[in-house]
Amino acid sequence: MKALRALFCGKTWKGSLVRILLLLTICVTPFWYHYRILYVDGISMTPTYDNGQWTLMQRTRSFDEGWVPDRFDAIVVWDKECTVKLCKRVIGLPGERVEVIEGRIFIDDRLLSDSFGKGYMVVRKFIEPGTEETWWKEYENIPATIIAPDHVWVVGDNREDSVFGHFPIKEICGKIVLY
Repeated sequence: MKALRALFCGKTWKGSLVRILLLLTICVTPFWYHYRILYVDGISMTPTYDNGQWTLMQRTRSFDEGWVPDRFDAIVVWDKECTVKLCKRVIGLPGERVEVIEGRIFIDDRLLSDSFGKGYMVVRKFIEPGTEETWWKEYENIPATIIAPDHVWVVGDNREDSVFGHFPIKEICGKIVLY
């Protein structure tokens, strides 16, 4: 007991090191439980996030049960097909009707007006909700589709070079909180 007390309360370098490590563990562990530092790899979220930029993601486990992202939230979603995490912008919410006409996005028959998007959609991945079907295609028009109750429709801010489509809310890893 005396040795332990001397280690924690003493003035030796070992005691100081133990105190610093203990303090760091106590302070950093809750942060890492709720947040994760991410490296942006790719141009699909340009101009908001640049290739090679570091950002901060709040993990979904720190949100209330039943959390649904808001429109225009920047999220990180797990893509099972490509087995990668994608940083995307939430455009369509559950129950909404999404359509792409001449590369422009319409939500419930209204042209999407956002300050994030750059360019028109050209060639990208489409994921059919409720199925395992995924395909790449060239398009200017995508027929209207209703977003499933447990899905969101996402696309990168660089609309000309971005994967897009329906993703299950349960596949969202977190929300970007640092721009």
